Amino acid sequence: MSAPLVLVTGFGPFPGVSENPSVAVARALEAEPPRGAHVVARELPVTFATAPAAVERALAELPRAPAALLGLGVQPDATFRLERRARGRLRGDRADAAGATATDAGVDAGADLECALDLEALAASLRAAGAGAVTLSDDAGGYVCERTYHALLSAGAARGVPAVFLHVPPVEALAASAQVPLVRALLEALLVQTSSSSGGRASAD
Repeated sequence: MSAPLVLVTGFGPFPGVSENPSVAVARALEAEPPRGAHVVARELPVTFATAPAAVERALAELPRAPAALLGLGVQPDATFRLERRARGRLRGDRADAAGATATDAGVDAGADLECALDLEALAASLRAAGAGAVTLSDDAGGYVCERTYHALLSAGAARGVPAVFLHVPPVEALAASAQVPLVRALLEALLVQTSSSSGGRASAD
């Protein structure tokens, strides 16, 4: 039986963030995944217009169907933040790496989507691994991370696999290398959930 495959996405630098730990963590998990798992890491563009297509392209390039999708992004607070939902319609004046805002891009991907995974259990796995503050959030930030999370939830729902998004702290608060074992523990907990139920699919508000 093949090891469960997880697509883990991250981002590179963008305006205001010169070093993004999310892609470094994703690549480290690909190099050293949880035991018995197979991780494929992909860096997504930090643009409203192209990130969703990059998600679909990454999925199309997988060697087999994934067991779960994990999106990673960075946020300014020194905490790990699990996102419950992604809004389909975004408006705002924060520019992406191409200089476009959510308002410029006219982001309207349809209904808001929610993660049906047990996020409390995932948060507990982070804390048990040594993470400091871990929070659950209903606001994914309105930036490219949220646009990407909506794409991941939509893609997961279409394929019958769970998707979740984790915001990690900036490198100034915690080095990427120190984040890796914490996110690996979360990934292990995610795989336990996917093997014990078919939960985690997106639901529309």
